[in-house]
Amino acid sequence: MLGWKGASIVLIHEEFAAFMASPVMIVLGTRDGSLVPEIARAVGAVVHREEGRIDLMISEWQWPRTVLNVRANGQLAVTFARPSDYVSYQVKGQATVAPVSAEHITLAAGYRKSMCAALGELGLERRIVAPWLINRDLVALRLTVEEIFVQTPGAKAGQLVERQP
Repeated sequence: MLGWKGASIVLIHEEFAAFMASPVMIVLGTRDGSLVPEIARAVGAVVHREEGRIDLMISEWQWPRTVLNVRANGQLAVTFARPSDYVSYQVKGQATVAPVSAEHITLAAGYRKSMCAALGELGLERRIVAPWLINRDLVALRLTVEEIFVQTPGAKAGQLVERQP
């Protein structure tokens, strides 16, 4: 199990926090007021286990609609997928936009470096990967975790792991 129920939040297990800190692709999903979907990529995540919160660094310059959607309705789904074997989890909840801290900026730089290396080991050249991982005009999307789902392809795909009470 990757999460457990707290009083009013989903606390995040160490196992899941470690997974999110490993070289995983972080794909964000939002929607606007007309239900038009938008996807984006984050350049790192800071997990606040006990608070049931994840801070996701995203380039507002590259993904302005995603940031606008979060500001408008707060709805956010995030998929964490390990490119070497497609082990994946999706987290859903409510998010707000916050300024990045020094910790966020440092983490984003390390994330970009580790993802370029991980994807390079799988045969993707840095020139192909670099446009996915932009750190210009970073903001933090502060996600309060409400649900966690297995997304790894197979029989358990879509299975709810945990839900906020």
